[in-house]
Amino acid sequence: MRDKTDKKEQIYRWMKGFRLNFFLLFFAASLATRAQHIAISNNLIFDVMGTFSAGIEIPTAKRASLDLYGSIRPWKRGERSVHKHWTLQAQYRFWPCQVMNGFFWGPYAHASQYNVANKGVPFKFFKNLKANRYEGWLVGGGIGIGYEYVLSKHWNLSAEIGAGYTYIDYKKNGCEVCGRLVEDAAYHYWGVSRLGLSVLYVF
Repeated sequence: MRDKTDKKEQIYRWMKGFRLNFFLLFFAASLATRAQHIAISNNLIFDVMGTFSAGIEIPTAKRASLDLYGSIRPWKRGERSVHKHWTLQAQYRFWPCQVMNGFFWGPYAHASQYNVANKGVPFKFFKNLKANRYEGWLVGGGIGIGYEYVLSKHWNLSAEIGAGYTYIDYKKNGCEVCGRLVEDAAYHYWGVSRLGLSVLYVF
């Protein structure tokens, strides 16, 4: 039991380190000398979900770029309908032809904290959300592929999907509001973990 707790603590510390490194990368990207090629983005899928989201992408080589993305949903409708979370994602993209134009692929990493009840989400262990609340955090990564369309001099449209592994730590409570703790466990998820339809403004 202690080994399991120690492992969770190690992973949680890794997630905190990932969050710090994410902000350092974001700051470094903001100060990069290739400012004329920087793009800022918004994921339309998150907009539909009522989640604030924003990202920045900057070339790091002739056919490579770094994409940093964050989203947050801080509010809830009420104690019986909760969907709060924050998420950070980082991806290194490779472009066969030209940066920010055409097909791309690359590895990504992500971290998140969540508090969800009375919602449907694409994780198998969340199948009882109508009667339970799930709180926890997750870390993971995978490989994404996508395509970016140049709409005009400054506007692009990007579509992407990615899949990989995610370690999900969760606490399951017996009801949405104040139920007793039913389960404190972890879930190993393999599958789609990145999905985007984003509008970009290129400087």
